[in-house]
Amino acid sequence: MQKMMQKIENWVFYVFLFAIPISLRHIFDYQSFGYIEWQAKYLYATDILLGILLIFWIWNRSGGRSELTSPDLVKADYFLLGFVAVAGISIQNALDVGTAWFQFAKLIEGVLLYFYIKNYALNRFDMTAGFTALVAGGIFQAGIAIVQYGLQGSIGLQWLGESVFNNVMPGVASFYAAGEKIVRVYGTTPHPNVLAAYFFIAIGAFYGRSMLRHVNGWWLLGYNLILWGLLLTYSRTIIGMAAIIFIAWSAMAGYLLFVRKTFVSREAAENSLKIIVSTVIVVGIFTAFNWPYVVNRLTISSNDEAVQLRMLYNRESLEADENLLGLGIGNFVPWLMTQDLHLQRSLYQPVHNIYLLIKAETGLVGLGLFLSFLALLWRDYYKRLGFKKLYHFSFALIVASILIFGLFDHFLWTIQAGRLMFWIALGLLAGAK
Repeated sequence: MQKMMQKIENWVFYVFLFAIPISLRHIFDYQSFGYIEWQAKYLYATDILLGILLIFWIWNRSGGRSELTSPDLVKADYFLLGFVAVAGISIQNALDVGTAWFQFAKLIEGVLLYFYIKNYALNRFDMTAGFTALVAGGIFQAGIAIVQYGLQGSIGLQWLGESVFNNVMPGVASFYAAGEKIVRVYGTTPHPNVLAAYFFIAIGAFYGRSMLRHVNGWWLLGYNLILWGLLLTYSRTIIGMAAIIFIAWSAMAGYLLFVRKTFVSREAAENSLKIIVSTVIVVGIFTAFNWPYVVNRLTISSNDEAVQLRMLYNRESLEADENLLGLGIGNFVPWLMTQDLHLQRSLYQPVHNIYLLIKAETGLVGLGLFLSFLALLWRDYYKRLGFKKLYHFSFALIVASILIFGLFDHFLWTIQAGRLMFWIALGLLAGAK
């Protein structure tokens, strides 16, 4: 019986990692007229999977299994719990109290996921299998993305949470190049940037797996599909960070292989060379076939609507400093709608910077506690591992990149898939050994 329950738990965990970008959900009290995403209350399929995993955690702890004994809280954790307390207190300032309580519940869910990964999952599950689940999820999303790009619209997977979009609908993530409108791919996420972040993590998981297992032709093909899918998102920030990490990782791998001659293993060295060569080929082919679009996305103008809106949201968030505890968690958008900005309803959105968003909603006290939590996580990671091996360096680059994404978008704090990626990454950083 116990072995069967362990197998079920394993499958739920790996399916959960695979399903992170799947946006299947139920919205409570949904009304199509006047619907605002940032004030909605909902339940995702991944919420249910996470709930099952947390139940397994509690059940196994109650059974007295030694590997599930929670370690003492470290200093970083106290700052995190302090931040949660401040977020809860900030509800008293909220214009929309219902949204504030719902977003506070989502924050608690994220913190529980952090502790689950840090204190339990890293000891309970085979992380190589976890990497494989993320890579499989990336391949699945890449297949969907490639078809979406060919059709320039959705493909009828609404039962998996796919957004309905095409190249004639307003508000679709797209750009114009040489007079042609190009729709960016969504996968089963609500925005191409969210999909790009999952591809980014899947590629990181592929790198991690490649240091531990043989990379055959099929897995290399899967990596190429994920990389192609990432490029099809045309996500400037995430693709740019992926390029920086690839160059840094390649340089470090080359140094260890050819100068120090201390690579992890001969097989890992061969896998690394395969990845480097394959990446250069795929990026070269993509660039050659999509040159006008690549050039367009490399060009950023201060007159772009996306840039103008980001500047507006940032400015408004800085002016929203009414008290030390902010506007109330989840209440930047309700507050923004009272500022008489004369925007279209769909343009009232969270600040595209999670740190400014935290400051606006939980005040300087909340932001200070949260940044202290992050700083202590990094200090503890360096003290434990010290970047002695290539994968220590690679993993640190990936997590640092995720935190940098937060400077340019809000999905890590406000959208389900983004939240899951964010708290899992922090849990791995806190628990890595």
